[in-house]
Amino acid sequence: MRVYRLRSSLPEKELLERLDGLDAVAIRPDTVASVEEFELANHLAKDAFSRKKSIAKQMRYEFLLWLSGKRDIRSAMKSTKPDGKEFFAVVFSEARLDAVCRLLEAEELPLALKKDGDPLDLERISLSRIRG
Repeated sequence: MRVYRLRSSLPEKELLERLDGLDAVAIRPDTVASVEEFELANHLAKDAFSRKKSIAKQMRYEFLLWLSGKRDIRSAMKSTKPDGKEFFAVVFSEARLDAVCRLLEAEELPLALKKDGDPLDLERISLSRIRG
């Protein structure tokens, strides 16, 4: 998993189609505040796949479920969907940054994330599969 902060002027539908081809998702910048949140969601998604406990059939969607704290893909996508031209691209394929930028017609921006996550945000991600 690699995370980039990008700006693209592509229409939303075209951007999402191109992200699918990259095995990537777009995340609204105000959804995540730290690198640790991305790392935790990635770890939990990989673990769910390895234990055959994943909800989604694709890693990128399982990651999105964990990151958003949701249990269904549609609501996870809705809650993290970019609402402007800037977004985090979380790429699960081997595509390099230059190829990602070229395909998404995007420019790279500074990541601008803290290293460590807020404990409550990390707890929300970790405990999202516990039924209340």
